[in-house]
Amino acid sequence: MTAERTRAETVRDHRTFDRTLAALLMPIGPVAVSVIRFLIPGAPAGEAVVANPGAQHVVVWCGVIALFTLLPGAWAALQLVRRYRPTLALVTGGFLIPGYLALGVLLGIDAALLAATNLGLSPGEVTALGEQLIRLPSQDLILSVFIIGHIVGVVLLGVLGLRAKLMPRLVAILLVVSQPLHLVAVITDLRWLDLVAWNLTTLGMAFLALRVLRTPNDEWELPPRGRMAPE
Repeated sequence: MTAERTRAETVRDHRTFDRTLAALLMPIGPVAVSVIRFLIPGAPAGEAVVANPGAQHVVVWCGVIALFTLLPGAWAALQLVRRYRPTLALVTGGFLIPGYLALGVLLGIDAALLAATNLGLSPGEVTALGEQLIRLPSQDLILSVFIIGHIVGVVLLGVLGLRAKLMPRLVAILLVVSQPLHLVAVITDLRWLDLVAWNLTTLGMAFLALRVLRTPNDEWELPPRGRMAPE
């Protein structure tokens, strides 16, 4: 087949749409988690859920939003930074992607507590159900992957933003410290501190999203190739 007998079929280029959608999703996930962490019931969980099931409904729906936005947002951030520091980006993805994939186990537990409340279980029974779910070896493993993955992954993402100069130095430092601060908030049961921590993550992701929006299509990914068809 010669070049004269072939033609390139026109293929639409969706890279601008891809970048714009990715940039919009990047800060949404951390915002959703910040709401979850502010509303999440403390111990004993059963008493808090039974006393305020409306808040638990918000927690579950925010979990759904986070489940469908954190991972695409992380992918978009990694797509951006891997051009500047490919090795460190690969390591970051090795923590961040599995960590966010494991988020589903927490959403499942939150939904189970709400369902148990709707069935009329007592606060003690709801608390016991949540504790038993977390103690299952499979769930405990996934929870560990989530904790380690998302904390270490966000720290490394902040380091990437700093080394590649993709955001102001102060914003990169705030992104680095955001998830260790989240861990401190969980240990000390300070919800306001958790809200601050996750919104610092949101700030860092928002700056990365701006860089995604400003990235030329040819730097974002390769253009589509038209299929060659006989005339």
